[in-house]
Amino acid sequence: MAEKKKPSQKNGASAPKNIAAKVRAEVESVITQAGYSLWDVAYYKEGPEMILEISIDRAGGISINDCSEVTKLIEPIIDELDPIEESYCLQVSSAGTVRTLSREEHIRFACDNSLDVTLGLYVAVDGSKEYKGAITSFDGEILVLQNGESTREFNMKQISKINAEIDTEIETESAEEKEETEDE
Repeated sequence: MAEKKKPSQKNGASAPKNIAAKVRAEVESVITQAGYSLWDVAYYKEGPEMILEISIDRAGGISINDCSEVTKLIEPIIDELDPIEESYCLQVSSAGTVRTLSREEHIRFACDNSLDVTLGLYVAVDGSKEYKGAITSFDGEILVLQNGESTREFNMKQISKINAEIDTEIETESAEEKEETEDE
């Protein structure tokens, strides 16, 4: 866990999502080439600190040594990119077994692997703001959730969060690995 201190260089701070997207674009190929998959990049405030969190995965799981190795690989890249004005803490961690599905590829991963998910809704539907089940289809806008015999459709605009519990036996692969598999 490396701490970075930076003097303010510009007026105003970049939006956290923009920072995370910039960092993701720069580090993903390096992480993939090292044999890991990049699950997520998040930039957020925790207490008084700003955190840049890189979540990684690979078959067989992630150890603290893996996190240390990836930190050493990406730290110089992030330093060169210099995307963050303020002090922040870089954290590289395992994506874990309970994951927030925040990107379309995360949702497709859950659908392809028949994972049970929990949806949180902004506004209650039929008296509930939470639904559980497996995602049976997703077209980028509409998500179909099945729980037993019951099937429901949700527009992504209705959904505040999606969480899944990942079985440690399921292998995740990077976008590059998927492209290679599809090209063969």
